Amino acid sequence: MNLIAVSGGGRLLFFYESLRLSDLHIVERQMAARKFDPAPVLGTADRCRFGCPRVVVSSPLSAEAVPFPTSFWLTCPWLRHLIGTIESGGGVSELERWLESREKIRVRSEWLLFDTDYRLARMSLLPPSRLDYLRCFKPKIFDRLFRDGIGGTRYQPESPIRVKCIHLQTASWLAFRRHPAEEWLRSRGAGQDCGGAMRELCSV
Repeated sequence: MNLIAVSGGGRLLFFYESLRLSDLHIVERQMAARKFDPAPVLGTADRCRFGCPRVVVSSPLSAEAVPFPTSFWLTCPWLRHLIGTIESGGGVSELERWLESREKIRVRSEWLLFDTDYRLARMSLLPPSRLDYLRCFKPKIFDRLFRDGIGGTRYQPESPIRVKCIHLQTASWLAFRRHPAEEWLRSRGAGQDCGGAMRELCSV
């Protein structure tokens, strides 16, 4: 097992494990029904109880230097189905209302810190030389990497919180092991697994 620590701003942000060949086969099987390129995948940041990857970490940029909307992809088919059901039932708006109903100063402070940590983690996944190149020669791409939060959102402290996609929020929570909406995500079952019912979908 090769654990890689990702830090930024003087703090440890998260760990991920480099993918074994068997892991790559599992991820390809998990994502077979979706348009998913495994080439940018760097490793897995979270596994289910059966040892299968359920969140993978990818490079922030495609081979064509186009920023991806996230660095954390939810691959677990059971969780993707569960969260798809939550989203189709209005879960995004519900989560945004839940966040807005919390004690505003505390929640906004937590959200700003989480958004900052996400952006720091994404930048830390690129070597300094690549960042310097982007800063000098591709400033628009560098600006997107520096300023865009989860799903490409740009959080402003005075504006309403926008979560955009619960799949991306869940993947980020499982990778970081924390989230301002952890209570809500847990209450919807987003921290659980299939219990073995869909294990065959992740076998190789």
